[in-house]
Amino acid sequence: MKLNWKYFILFFFMFAVLGYVREKFFVALNHLIYVKYYGSTSEAPMDQFILVLNNFSYTTLYYLKYPATLLSFLLFAGLSLLTVRYVLNDKKLLKWVIYSYAILLTLAALSMLFGYFINNRLQDDEYTLSRWLMGIAQSPIIAIVLIASYQLYNQTKTNTP
Repeated sequence: MKLNWKYFILFFFMFAVLGYVREKFFVALNHLIYVKYYGSTSEAPMDQFILVLNNFSYTTLYYLKYPATLLSFLLFAGLSLLTVRYVLNDKKLLKWVIYSYAILLTLAALSMLFGYFINNRLQDDEYTLSRWLMGIAQSPIIAIVLIASYQLYNQTKTNTP
């Protein structure tokens, strides 16, 4: 199966835009949480779009990060599905995208649950592992690895007698 470069470039750009929007949102949210927690403004200017959330308490904003992370996870998973579908034009590989994202989400959730129930907090190495796994999920890594693997598999399949 031949790689569709037009779609590859389009989806690469879409991953870049989604990654930028995600990063911009979380940096602004963390800035607002910082201001709420310490009761003062920092020297850095506050992004105006995040002020919509200014009426919420520190605790509400802190816990908002979890559903926002899940939404970001779902957006990246959807974009990875579309990328693999249109770049390779092969629907059979879509199940591996779903498996990959399900494994990442499960491992991240288990890590967080372990930290919460064993250590009674979410600030230890388990939290770091969970964030690292979500970082993989919220990037084009899954789509790129699957596309490259598929291309290598097909290349070796056609080269063997």
